Amino acid sequence: MLRKIFLVSRNLLLIASSVPATMYGQASNQQQLQQQLLQLQMRSAGSPMGSAQGGPGNTMRSGAVVAPEDVSKLKLAPGSMIEVHVFEEPDLDGTYRLDTTGQVKLPLAGDVLVKEMTLREAEVAIRTRLVSEEILKDPHVVVNVAEYSTQNIVVLGEVGAPGRYPVIGSRTLLDVLAMAGGQTAMAGNEILVHRDGTPADKIEKIHFSRRNDDPTALASTINPGDTLVIRKAGIVYVLGSVNRPGGYVMQEAGDLTVNQAIALALGTAPGADTGKVRVVRKNADGSMSEIRAQYDEANKGQVFPFELQPEDVVYVPANWLKTTFLNTRQFMGQVASATIYAVQ
Repeated sequence: MLRKIFLVSRNLLLIASSVPATMYGQASNQQQLQQQLLQLQMRSAGSPMGSAQGGPGNTMRSGAVVAPEDVSKLKLAPGSMIEVHVFEEPDLDGTYRLDTTGQVKLPLAGDVLVKEMTLREAEVAIRTRLVSEEILKDPHVVVNVAEYSTQNIVVLGEVGAPGRYPVIGSRTLLDVLAMAGGQTAMAGNEILVHRDGTPADKIEKIHFSRRNDDPTALASTINPGDTLVIRKAGIVYVLGSVNRPGGYVMQEAGDLTVNQAIALALGTAPGADTGKVRVVRKNADGSMSEIRAQYDEANKGQVFPFELQPEDVVYVPANWLKTTFLNTRQFMGQVASATIYAVQ
């Protein structure tokens, strides 16, 4: 009797133990797969930068790399290393480095182009290749970053610290200027940008003001490999009978009139002959032209103020001086020795 009860109990245990494997095995495996996918995607969202150290906003040029705030938007570049997990075929799991063409070589699947793709886009590309090559019917692929490849943004010209800045993603124009120490007082309102991979003679011009909320500066994107040249602002010179003779930077829009230039020079000095204000402009052949500025008429609203160009010289004579200019050597000597003022 006891032996019979033992055999019945043993059979029931065997049946009970086989139920999950037969009836619930598929659902259990599916839940486990979803959990593993979720864990790997969470790892991917916070994956390390490999050799790219230094967080957002790091302005050091030596060894530190500036990373964008949203890592999920980073795009893979040649030299990057990725971890690939294929749940249905563990033999495909591994760490792969992008070659110079931006491809990774997977077992059985061959070369897969993932250059300029985000992690999610790379997952789709690898999954598509596995299906098209009839390796797997419905693979679940997760891609993580083992190491990002960095590229430099080169910043030259009128910035506090020109040089090469390693980054692993696109940055706004304001970010790049901040990394380079900001603009100098002599910086103009025009930046030349050469985009990576474009012909050397294809130069993009960006015009912006010094305001931190300037829409152009906020909307302009600088990519790894790009080169920026912050141009020097134009300078006009105000000489003669003014309270602060010197050179003045044409900032912001780059527009400056004779009346504004004299105002920057703190106005005319006592005894100035304001009716005989002249503008001296250098011609393309090197000669000098003298132009009457109509300073008094513009102050009275009778004419529009005279628009200046970079390197123009505004000369305000005194009443007791002749209206003719000094000789060219003396005049250019005054220009060369003039103090330059950048009005903030």
